[in-house]
Parts: sequence; C-alpha cells; structure tokens
Amino acid sequence: MNHRVDLADTLRQRLLRGLHAGTLSPGDRLPSARELAPEFETDHRVVLAAYRELAQEGLVELRQRGGIYVAATRHDGQPTPGESWMVRLLAEGVARDIPISEFHDWFRRAVETLRLRAAVVQGTADQLAGICRELHDDYGLEATGVDADALAAALASALTNAGDLPREVRQADILVTTEGFERLTRAVATLAGKPVVVAAVRPDLIGGEWRLLLRQPVYVVVADARFRALLERFFANTPGAHHLRILVAGEDELSGIPDGAPVYVTRGARAVLGDALLHGRMLPTARVFSDASAHELIGFIVRANLAAISALPR
Repeated sequence: MNHRVDLADTLRQRLLRGLHAGTLSPGDRLPSARELAPEFETDHRVVLAAYRELAQEGLVELRQRGGIYVAATRHDGQPTPGESWMVRLLAEGVARDIPISEFHDWFRRAVETLRLRAAVVQGTADQLAGICRELHDDYGLEATGVDADALAAALASALTNAGDLPREVRQADILVTTEGFERLTRAVATLAGKPVVVAAVRPDLIGGEWRLLLRQPVYVVVADARFRALLERFFANTPGAHHLRILVAGEDELSGIPDGAPVYVTRGARAVLGDALLHGRMLPTARVFSDASAHELIGFIVRANLAAISALPR
C-alpha cells in the first residue's frame, strides 16, 4: 500500500471523527495540502492526491483556488469505498480470471468459511472489552478476553501441559495482545501451539481530531482505574492534555459532566453503566489497531479460510 492511500485513510478517519464529535461541520474549511505536508513528512502533492480520493467519495470538496472543505452534504458516517478503489480492485480480479459477478462470492468465502476464535490477552477491563469488540465488529472474529495476571498464574502452573491453560486459550485459533503483554502471550502461544498477533496502536490515534477536542475539557469514562493511569501516560505529551478528565464508572461521580461536553465512553465502561444516561456529547468509538496490525489479522483470516476451502473434497 502506498503512502497516498495510507494518508487518505488517516484523513478519512480524522474527518469522520470530527463530524461525529462536532469539531467539524459540513462546509468547514480544512487544512490545505501545504499545511498538512509537514505533519505527515511528505510532499504537499501527496496530501493533495489523498484529498482527491476523499473528494471522489463525496467527503470533501476541492474548490479551485478556494481551498478544501468538508462536503456540504451531511454524511451518516458510512462513506462509500470510492470509485477508483472499487474499479482497481475489480480490475485486478478480472486480471486473475475472476468475473466481477463472482467477486463477492470469493470475498465471502475468504472470510466466512471458518468460524474463527480469538483470545485477547490484556491487563484491564477497558482494553479487553475494546479489543474484543473491534475484533468482532471489524474482522468477524469471535473474541474472548483473558486477564493477563490470571493467564500468567495459569502458565506458571501449566508449565508444559497445555491442557491446564484456560479454556478460552485452548479453543482459540489465534491469540491477540499488545506490546506490554507480548512476552507472556508468546510463551502461552508456544505452549498451546497457537499463532499470535501483537497489535500496535494506530500512530494517529491522538492525531488531529483529539488535538481539536482538547482545546476544551474532554471527559473519558473508563471501567478500570488502571486504564485511567495508562491513558494519563499515553496523553501526557499531547497538547491540551490538561483538559482531559478521566472518570471511573462506578467510582467517580458522573453527573457533573456538562451538557454538550465531548464524552468518550469505553466499551468496558458501557458494560458497567448499562442503560444509565450521561450528560455531554457522546464521541464515537475509535479504531485502535494500526494498518500493519490490521493487515496481519486479515492475512491470518484469509489464509485460514483459503486453506479450509482447499481442503474441501472436490
């Protein structure tokens, strides 16, 4: 994947989150290609090409000598994939003797032939709930969380007997974790004979949209005090970090959140709160995995499904 496509993906997510959060509105002027080029350490022409991709999707308007603007038509958060991307993908399929009428069948079989399970190893309820949900919603995996401390204890007692590992690990097709728990997860994976994906966080996760949000107080509601400490470290060097208000569901008073204030509620906190109503303007859930991690996960899913297809009797 080239830099222009990566950049278009980043700008698309930034734009959609800004629309959801209310920091951007249809008709707003966006930073020019020359203004963004230093941020992404690239030539302004690459940024302009990425903007053109978004214009094809109807997300932005490029006005000759007038700048770049959020498209005047309000979007529902579900952009079209883009004409050029779809044409390129279908053309590559035809080049491989796959008629466009059969393309969707190949994609469906490549991701739905098997019912794949993932075990997620993490240290807080917020991370477990968030990663499990992302694996389910974006990748179609049945994901179950495994507490890292409990897994470490199980590994110590299991030693060389994989049968003593937690059932979630034994039944999983793949283990997913992040850098902080890589060593533990790889040790467990070796014992259980499972593949591992060590997911990296998107480098732009606290990029442009959060910098805009943090010009004012932003409330983040979490389920686990340990995750609050992790977020405080994560945002420590971000401009406007002093505006971040992190509250723990079930421990901190949430009624003081002002009406209209941006509020991000983790999936773990949503499980604690249930149907409780919060003041403020709810922010959409952010995707966490980096592009490289997404490719690694998708690669595993496609390889497993294609292998299963090849093994079917002919």
